[in-house]
Amino acid sequence: MMNDNTARQLDLAQPEVAPTPAPTPQAQPTPAAAPKRRIAFSPLERLLVLACGLAVVAFALFYLMGQLQLAGINREYQDVARATATQNQAVADAKQTVGELSNSSRLNNFAKAHGFTVIEGNIKRVTNK
Repeated sequence: MMNDNTARQLDLAQPEVAPTPAPTPQAQPTPAAAPKRRIAFSPLERLLVLACGLAVVAFALFYLMGQLQLAGINREYQDVARATATQNQAVADAKQTVGELSNSSRLNNFAKAHGFTVIEGNIKRVTNK
């Protein structure tokens, strides 16, 4: 009967090997984490940290003060520029008005209406300089 089964014949040809049990891993004792030791700052280090912090705060305050002053000066400059532009416009308007009022044809018409004569030598002209 054994001759009928090829698989059995191969099994007989090979020596039997006993299964070796897998080694069970032993639990390694984990070292307990040592409590972290905090190293306190020395008085000199505390003083240096305080000085650096105060320096940063002082720098920030001086920077903000400078920005505020710059904004104020910029505002004053814009106000002066606006006032100058307004005055320049007023001067230009006044020159145009004087030019219209001193027009020779207007003066001749006014003189005729009131019974006067216009003498060109007596008329003063306004010139732009």
